[in-house]
Amino acid sequence: MRPQAATFLRRNLFAVSCAIAILVFLGGGWWLWHDLGAQEETLHVRTLQGEVELETIATSPLLREALHQTRTAVARIESNLAVESNLADNLGYFYQLEEKTQARIRGLNQLTTSAPSDADRAVYKPIPYTMEISGTYAQVMDFLQSLESGPRLVKVRSFSFRRADSSTGNVVLQLDLLVLGKI
Repeated sequence: MRPQAATFLRRNLFAVSCAIAILVFLGGGWWLWHDLGAQEETLHVRTLQGEVELETIATSPLLREALHQTRTAVARIESNLAVESNLADNLGYFYQLEEKTQARIRGLNQLTTSAPSDADRAVYKPIPYTMEISGTYAQVMDFLQSLESGPRLVKVRSFSFRRADSSTGNVVLQLDLLVLGKI
C-alpha cells in the first residue's frame, strides 16, 4: 500500500496540497472564531487608546501654551527667590516696601533656619522673618497688601494688630512670616 500512496501523491500533488491548505485554514478560522471575544476586547481597548491620542494631538497647541505659561511662571518665581546669605538684599526688599507705603518698620529680623537634611529633596527653603510695622491704618494695610502681592512669595504665619496711640490713630502690626528662598 505504501507504493500506491506515493504514486497517488505524485499524481495528485496539487489536490493534496490544496486539501492540506484547506485543513490549515479551517483550523485557523476555528481558532479565530473561538477567540473572537478576546479579539473584540483588544480592538475596543485600542480604539479607546486611539481616541485619547487623537484628543491629545488635537489639544497639543493648548498644552504647549500651558507649558509655556508654566515655565514663564516658574522662571519669574525663581528670579525673585530670596537668598538667605544675602541679608542686605533681603532686608532691602522690606525697606523698599516701607518707602513705597509710608509705613514705618520698627523692627525687622531675619531668623536662622536649619539646613535641609540629605533625605529632603526640597528645591526651595522657607526663610523666617519677624517684623513690626507702624503707621496709620491705611499705611499698614497698604504695606501688608504690597507684601502679599509683591514679587516674592510670602506666607504670613501669625500676626498681631493693635492700636499704638489713640491720639494719632497709628496702629502696629507684628508679623511672623516666611519668604520663599533658594537652598
